[in-house]
Amino acid sequence: MYIYFDCIPCFARQSVEAAVMATKDPTLREKIIRAALKKASEIPLNKTPAHMGMEIHRIIRNLIGEVDPYRTIKSVYNKKALALYPEMKNLVTHASDRIETAVRIAIAGNVIDFGISPTNNEIELNKIIDETMRKPIAVNDLEELKEALENEERILYIADNAGEIVFDRVFIEEIPRFSERVTFAVKGQAVLNDATLKDAEETDMTGIVRVIDNGSDAPGTILETCSKRFRNEFSQADLVISKGQGNYETLSDCGEKCCFLLKAKCPVIAGHFGIEVGDLIIKITK
Repeated sequence: MYIYFDCIPCFARQSVEAAVMATKDPTLREKIIRAALKKASEIPLNKTPAHMGMEIHRIIRNLIGEVDPYRTIKSVYNKKALALYPEMKNLVTHASDRIETAVRIAIAGNVIDFGISPTNNEIELNKIIDETMRKPIAVNDLEELKEALENEERILYIADNAGEIVFDRVFIEEIPRFSERVTFAVKGQAVLNDATLKDAEETDMTGIVRVIDNGSDAPGTILETCSKRFRNEFSQADLVISKGQGNYETLSDCGEKCCFLLKAKCPVIAGHFGIEVGDLIIKITK
């Protein structure tokens, strides 16, 4: 997916929020914001929105060094999600369709996205889970996903955000022989509130499945920025499960067998699918 005009306000907001969290120095904040807005005015519109997110955080690292502006809020949502883990497991245990319930839970976690939502918004995770359990699935390839989970041997699960990965864990644990078949991929460097190895460790994802990083500093998955190791894992996977909007934006035309799990969190994505903002998506491409 390419950059739409409607993406530009999000770039501006991300630039301001990241600058404010990265440093208390008003002069540095101004430099970050001005440089990011200049880059936004120059970036080709045939790039993906994730390319701009990558540039914003490269600007921050260039000006103030290797920092993770979202580290505190990521840890907060890792803890919030872990506190809900027993309740989410209970929902699956008592469900008539365990896979559908687990997939819905994974999609519910996709609201923890500060590329879309302002960081000062308090996300009510319990409420979101309840709503997602009851909401119709607007783009629904669930039956194809179930078949793939039974038949495909090598599964690469590409994570999105910190906190959200606990919701992913609930789904992964319902995949037959998940510890043998699933590789879980996180970001190579801090960008927005995307999950990194530190988040996988904080939430004990590293204790249940093989976890790798993609070697990239981009939100979403821009394959040309990823490590050779990750690209090999990606090309050798029988099924790629891709979480979130950024991963859809960057992988929707990759030509591999992918299952995209996400909520339509902005008018651009909703319009792309012909659905409403807030709708649930299970989309398989081949």
